[in-house]
Amino acid sequence: IEGVEAPRRHFRLCVDVARCHGCQACMVACSLVHEGQAIPSRARIQVVVDPFRGEHLIRACHQCRRAPCAQACPNEAIRWVAEGDYWVVDAERCDGCGACAAACPFEAILLVVNEGAVRALKCDTCGGQPACVASCPREALIWKEVIL
Repeated sequence: IEGVEAPRRHFRLCVDVARCHGCQACMVACSLVHEGQAIPSRARIQVVVDPFRGEHLIRACHQCRRAPCAQACPNEAIRWVAEGDYWVVDAERCDGCGACAAACPFEAILLVVNEGAVRALKCDTCGGQPACVASCPREALIWKEVIL
């Protein structure tokens, strides 16, 4: 139909919290891919465990279409990569102000000290092949196609 835009294919990381048992294998896989070593505190996905309640939650980027993190960044350091269909932090432009982290409704942006400077880290979906999904032994993480 003329003038009607076709639905866009988009993939999104979905979490089945009921299947997750908090092993944090996703965090190890993510840090191995992005940091070259197992540093779970620098993983772009975080499994937050409350040992007193025996509960946990998963903080992961939702790759929002109108990303509040990108809108909040005064340096335009969070940019859309159209060919990969995801948002990424441009480390060269990021000054570590934390505006993006404060704006994220999912608490999915980490602020870390790297070589003496604070920088934001967020999921880039591993370029469309998320290592966290592949590493999850309980299949609690799902790389799912959604129609927009």
